[in-house]
Amino acid sequence: MTSLLEAVRWDVMAAGFQLALCVAILAGWIRRRKAGQTAAGALPESPPKAFALEVVLQAIRQQTEQSLQAILATVASERERLQQTLAMAGALQPPADAEASGPAESLDGFRWGATELDESGGNRYGGLNELATQGLNPKQIADRLCLPAGEIELALKMRDVFAAGQGAGEGRQ
Repeated sequence: MTSLLEAVRWDVMAAGFQLALCVAILAGWIRRRKAGQTAAGALPESPPKAFALEVVLQAIRQQTEQSLQAILATVASERERLQQTLAMAGALQPPADAEASGPAESLDGFRWGATELDESGGNRYGGLNELATQGLNPKQIADRLCLPAGEIELALKMRDVFAAGQGAGEGRQ
């Protein structure tokens, strides 16, 4: 009869122990990585919903403006073709001034640096300088003007840069 120590294959036992140890280490690494990903998934700074909405609205405004400009160009070309057709037929042409003075003049697009008018016709940033000189922070100014705080911060930075540029320009002259 052989003893228990002689019957056990120690090389198989060592390989099994190494395999179990590798599985345990791998499971620990996977667990730590998943815990890091869930913690990291909650931490990334996503833009505020108001900012994201403003970006989407700005994109829609630009696409709408481009579409309206394309429509306006098509209408102008069709009007020209109609005028040519009427001229060839000998019909009377309307005066050129009637064509130029239309609602198309009020369809100016968004331009950087141009003052934006709100729905009431007033300047959108009319009270910005006064509120800033009163010492209000951008969030308080945004609440009073009903504008996004990021937009107010940008407007204040641009105002400061413009004022610095004006001051430097005056010193050179």
